[in-house]
Amino acid sequence: MDLESVQNILNLKKEKIEKLTFKQLMELIDSIKSSFISSELDIETQIELYSKAIILLMKAREKLAEVKKRKEEIDKMYEDFVKSMDQ
Repeated sequence: MDLESVQNILNLKKEKIEKLTFKQLMELIDSIKSSFISSELDIETQIELYSKAIILLMKAREKLAEVKKRKEEIDKMYEDFVKSMDQ
């Protein structure tokens, strides 16, 4: 990951992170992971990236929980429909 990409990730504000899709969040997290593997960054930048990765992971987990809840709601609607058809 080049320095400009690192800076773009570090500059991400909460409002922008809120609007990212799960896929985009995971791509950013993967980019951060790659930067740690290359280890060309100084320790100060790495700790900032680590902090940002945690924020991105928390948001991704939140989005997964929302999807799971929505799926459960859809499953319940389907179950109710099937029960109504059996009567």
